[in-house]
Amino acid sequence: MPTRTISILKTADKVYCEDTRTIGRMLAGLDIKRPLVSYYDHNEQRRVDDLRLDLEQGDLTVAVISEAGMPLISDPGYRIVGLFHELDLPIEVIPGPTAFTSALVMSGFPLQQFQYIGFWPRKQGKQKEMAANIKNNPFPFVFYESPKRMLKTFKRIAEIIPDLQLFVIKEITKKFEKYWKGNILDVIEQLETASQKGEFTVVVYNGELK
Repeated sequence: MPTRTISILKTADKVYCEDTRTIGRMLAGLDIKRPLVSYYDHNEQRRVDDLRLDLEQGDLTVAVISEAGMPLISDPGYRIVGLFHELDLPIEVIPGPTAFTSALVMSGFPLQQFQYIGFWPRKQGKQKEMAANIKNNPFPFVFYESPKRMLKTFKRIAEIIPDLQLFVIKEITKKFEKYWKGNILDVIEQLETASQKGEFTVVVYNGELK
């Protein structure tokens, strides 16, 4: 962890995170003991309302941290940043690793333009709409998908774009990192016999490879 991040965490009055147990263990390993506040989709607005009251009572240093990747990227947190803008309070961002940007670079696809989707949509209508969008645009799309749904998702996309180029990486930057690249039908065949445990990042490309 960068020394700048450690310095901020040591002086924060409150540290907001999704899983206080995971972050608590991580901070304990760095000999950091700060008040941790659980902060996730279902309590986000309530936490922000409480934070507003705290900020109105005096100066407060707040840290928002993610267990993996860059905070706010497919994680809660934007409401806290919005609150600080609203109250005209200073904001400092300490860049961290982000799975989708690393996957884009590793994919070997041209990156003059790309689209980040976040998590692949759950509803079939939205899935078909997204697949059509991919088919009609010659630049990479990057997204996250659950290992439980991944193969079914790829097979549905392959029905619409059988010549699609696919790059899939699991556990990026971690001990069991592994990736697959090629035509979507070939990658599906390889994944059928591979371990599908872990966190997966997917890059698809329907343009020309020169």
